[in-house]
Amino acid sequence: MGWLVWVCETLMGLGASWLVAAALYPDKGVLHRLIVTLLVLPALILTAMQALGIPGLLQPLWLGLLAPGVFAVPAWLAWRRLGGEQALALLRSDVGAPVRLVREAWRDREPAALTVPVAVAVLLVACVLVWIYKSWTWDPVWYHVPITAYAIQTGSLDWIDTSVPWTQSHPKNIELLAAWNCLFPLDNRLDDSSQLPFALLGAAVTAAWARSVGARAAFAAGAGAAWVLLPPIFLQVWSTHVDVACGALLSATVFFMCERPTARDRWMCLLALGLYAGTKMTGAFHLLMLGPWIAVRTVLELWQTRESLGRRLGNVVLSVLLLVSLSAFKYVQNLLKTGNPLWAFRVKVPLTDTWLPGLYDPSIFYGAAPGKSPLFFGSHGDLRHLLESWYGLVPAAYFPDVRTGGFGPVFAFLLVPCLLCLLLAPRRWRSALPILVLGLLAVTVQAAWWPRFTIGVATAGLVALGALHGRLGAYAWPRRGLSLVFLGLTLFTFWQGASAQAHQADLLMYSKHLAETWRASPHERAALQVVDWLWPTPWNLLKEEELKKGDVVVYDQSVEFLAEFFTRDYRTRVEYVPSNGQVSDYLARIDTLKPRWVGVQQGSEAQRALVQERGAQFLFHAPRSAIALYRMPP
Repeated sequence: MGWLVWVCETLMGLGASWLVAAALYPDKGVLHRLIVTLLVLPALILTAMQALGIPGLLQPLWLGLLAPGVFAVPAWLAWRRLGGEQALALLRSDVGAPVRLVREAWRDREPAALTVPVAVAVLLVACVLVWIYKSWTWDPVWYHVPITAYAIQTGSLDWIDTSVPWTQSHPKNIELLAAWNCLFPLDNRLDDSSQLPFALLGAAVTAAWARSVGARAAFAAGAGAAWVLLPPIFLQVWSTHVDVACGALLSATVFFMCERPTARDRWMCLLALGLYAGTKMTGAFHLLMLGPWIAVRTVLELWQTRESLGRRLGNVVLSVLLLVSLSAFKYVQNLLKTGNPLWAFRVKVPLTDTWLPGLYDPSIFYGAAPGKSPLFFGSHGDLRHLLESWYGLVPAAYFPDVRTGGFGPVFAFLLVPCLLCLLLAPRRWRSALPILVLGLLAVTVQAAWWPRFTIGVATAGLVALGALHGRLGAYAWPRRGLSLVFLGLTLFTFWQGASAQAHQADLLMYSKHLAETWRASPHERAALQVVDWLWPTPWNLLKEEELKKGDVVVYDQSVEFLAEFFTRDYRTRVEYVPSNGQVSDYLARIDTLKPRWVGVQQGSEAQRALVQERGAQFLFHAPRSAIALYRMPP
């Protein structure tokens, strides 16, 4: 029943979002409406999730009742503006877009369009991997997925009492979208699903932007599909690392700043930026960088609009409130709890000697010298390091959180030269400037040589390629030659990334278990150890079979991969009890909670007291961690 409710409510949200897109952009093409749909849908879902999560009412029943109302209001307003006849005409046009694309690709003999079926296949495989495997990649099991699990367990967005600071401090948008996909069925099958729509968003933004700067439709579609086939995207999209979403949302933000200022573009720009800032703290940094440009565009828009000043200002205020509602919650909560909105980083306030409290110096955390800024250009050697990442040898193996190897040969040897061509073509600065701004913004982040942090520069490169391809419109053979080079380099880049990860089959064992996992029962699927930092399968299986609804599972500060403590259907309570204080206090807390399983630092005084004074029975050591699991007597 829960799955049926989730499907129905998600389809309601999707329909409402498309209606909003159609009402805002009836004069634009299918790609514009697809982009807006993929921005409005998460915004509507997050509105409902936050409205219930902040007061602690995030339960399936209340969400099931509230969400349709949240979807209905914008859908009704959009329907009134469109009318039934125009809405149906636009729907027929959008549904027929794939057929029109095939016809145009065949008519133009456009080889770049062959990347589209490859990208579709990759996204379908990603959906299968999300469905059959529980979350297993490093950062998600460490702190992303626990954010989702705690929201479902507690029914709230309250501050999380835990020893994992990123679970406390990280913005939650992507994790809350995962919670939407898990809350109704109370099943963790889709806890890694929330980036999948953003892969489609990034491809759509790339294709629409390439089309707007002159590329033909079939080539633009190929450029969008190539975005999906870059290693930092396709190797991460089936996890909640959040970087794919960040790259797509930053690209969408700048995309809506390319044309003459209008109210609808301002709303979409601020919507994308709000989603981004509420997804990762780099979004707040880029918000500050883009703020002056957005402000100037808003002033120009108000100057050109003939409506009354009060109505114009009210429209602007509402769009700013939308941005704040989608982004501000976690920063405000961090500020109230710790005195630092960017906690757990220790942050120096610009132009002052004031330091905000934090656990980590960001310069050291991201590889910069002590006291140096971790942002690009912040320390000596950053540019060399970036170029080594882009043009160095391909790494022997790609991890899902791609940190080395750049974006592959298609980026290094085709897209970067295209960006340089734009930079050297001053007569076309109006269309080139937003592309170059996106590329620059994308690399002004910490550890800019980690390609997963700078996905926006790949978008900029693909759009620049689209602009170059458009300029060759009257020259059939050079244009087709460029398409063939692009196709070959894109497929080679994809093969390189996929084969490099396949070489790690002994570590990333998911490829060995496809058939087994597909046939497994739900708790067997959730128990499978597909990488060596997860709990061994027999102990995970015992967790799924032994722990009952309402049982308490305790962990302490020695935990590493917190997501492993939650059952697949969220039936238990996971609680943090530190063991590095007074043993008597620790035992008193254990006695109060009456946990069924306890995770405690092996070799500690608390561990010895649990065994000797409370009769705890040893179960197993958690891999790559100092924590050991014990069963408590009845």
